[in-house]
Amino acid sequence: MRRIKSIDTFRGGSIVVMVFGHFLLFWLRPEDAWLQFWLWALLKPLGASGFLFVSGISASLSFRSYQNTAKDSNTVSMTTIRNVYILRAIFILIIAFIFNIINALVWGGSIWEWNALQTIGFSLLLAWPLLKTSKLLRILLGIAMIIGNQLILDLLSSYKGEASIYGILYHILFFPLDQYVIMNFFGIFIIGSAIGEFIYKINIIEEQSKRKYQFKNKLLKQMLLIGIFLVVLGVIYQSPSFLIFNSIPSIMFALGLILTILSILMLIEILEKVKTTKSYTYFFYYSYYSFTLFLLHNPIALLFTQQFNYITIWLVIAVGMVIFGLILRLTYKKLGKWASVKAVLSIISFLISTRLIEKRSKKNA
Repeated sequence: MRRIKSIDTFRGGSIVVMVFGHFLLFWLRPEDAWLQFWLWALLKPLGASGFLFVSGISASLSFRSYQNTAKDSNTVSMTTIRNVYILRAIFILIIAFIFNIINALVWGGSIWEWNALQTIGFSLLLAWPLLKTSKLLRILLGIAMIIGNQLILDLLSSYKGEASIYGILYHILFFPLDQYVIMNFFGIFIIGSAIGEFIYKINIIEEQSKRKYQFKNKLLKQMLLIGIFLVVLGVIYQSPSFLIFNSIPSIMFALGLILTILSILMLIEILEKVKTTKSYTYFFYYSYYSFTLFLLHNPIALLFTQQFNYITIWLVIAVGMVIFGLILRLTYKKLGKWASVKAVLSIISFLISTRLIEKRSKKNA
């Protein structure tokens, strides 16, 4: 299947926002917290929501691609694909829990705490039964999850910190509320998977002119209009609630921004108005090593705690982005997939799945 570089670019941009947003959070001096508030309020929804959204797109594209591979292959079955998918999600969850344990021991966090890896792991597991369902059902379910998140939050907020069933349920679903709580972000993930379905159906069209026409007129224009509408609605609905992370206006604003930016990037690539081969390469490395970066950037964030003001922070982050990009490029050339947590987990999951199927076959024989 043709690779759409703008999707990699968008994922890479999301991880850049997440990584350097964390640096901004740790490195700014306390007296410059006003800059941290405004940038973090505007960029955090794009980084977190964008990463989960494009993960949903990737999950859908991968599922359909592997499904076609299984139809044409005598060695790879849907059982193998299912096992690899579920095992990879479980491994991501294991890493997320280890991350939380380290966070609890070193920085006093909680063993149960929503972070990007934990949310993605659970989203992948929950999404598997839905990947065969209709696009409309997934979009409606995603919207229901986002609205339901707010309704349940309103019901359970008064039980926060209590050792009751409702208090425990609040902790499971919403701790901490300023992170990637599952209902909101699973909703975003599922909507992303539906968009991935649209993209896949058009991307497999062989005739280039027809494929371009379908992308432009049957998907991307609509995505752009919906995106702009959601941005405006998110800003004006209960304004300025769109600045409050995890609120419904902030989710509308984030989804609108995601759809707007992604549709523009895809239009630029598909219509070939600008040569994107080189310009998209930088963000490809961030996309390819997104999981690795998420795990490794946290210790780096502690190197310059509260050392920079609202002027010098821009120079430091700009230099940091360049250095990170060069390191990732060199890593890709020297180590390739072996430095990618995501790729290694997929390989391990495939080997385990194949071994399990071989054992079962021998046992049945």
